Amino acid sequence: MFYFRGTRKPNFSKINKLDYDEYWQERGFAMRGKLMEREEIFFSWVSPKSKVLDIGCGNSRLLLELKQKKACEAAGIDISPLVVENLEKNGIRGRIFDLAKDDLALEEKYDYIILSEILEHLSQPEDLIARLSNQTKYFIISVPNSAFYRYRLSLMFKGRFFTQWVSHPSEHLRFWSHLDFLDWLKSLNLELVKSYPSNGFWFKNFWPNLFGHQICYLAKTK
Repeated sequence: MFYFRGTRKPNFSKINKLDYDEYWQERGFAMRGKLMEREEIFFSWVSPKSKVLDIGCGNSRLLLELKQKKACEAAGIDISPLVVENLEKNGIRGRIFDLAKDDLALEEKYDYIILSEILEHLSQPEDLIARLSNQTKYFIISVPNSAFYRYRLSLMFKGRFFTQWVSHPSEHLRFWSHLDFLDWLKSLNLELVKSYPSNGFWFKNFWPNLFGHQICYLAKTK
């Protein structure tokens, strides 16, 4: 059978629903030593001295970099108390919240709200965007592109649906191609400012719907 790097055969005999708080407790929290590819794009999009909220920030060091290098007022929301505790140790305001169980309401307004690899985990991400649109000037978003060429080839030649989950199929509940996501943003009355694939194949910048793996979006609220 053909094998394409970056695709995985699902192993349903070892599925285990992931508890993110238990995950961090067992792993131990350590902030990443550098920005990921998509976070470097986010960093370049944020203006200095902005007010930024990162929802589902995990062990990303993006907020710390924005605080130290761009003098941003940074805040983070995460499901894990351990993550929030470590944010606050680094001088970043944190809040514990489970997006899957409750409706998030914000009292403050932000210049940017970051939703990095979060929306695909929600059954109704439209509701989250609707609740937050009046609280920010811009959304910075990244989602996996389900039309990535390796996923297409795996389905065509191996008959295997792409596997984007790590421990349990329920991790990802929504799926978009790049073209789908552009239409989705428009349907939510968001204006696309720019988009850029953070990784993928060489031609990702010219044909992101086929060759972009994870794609970043800067969208302006109206």
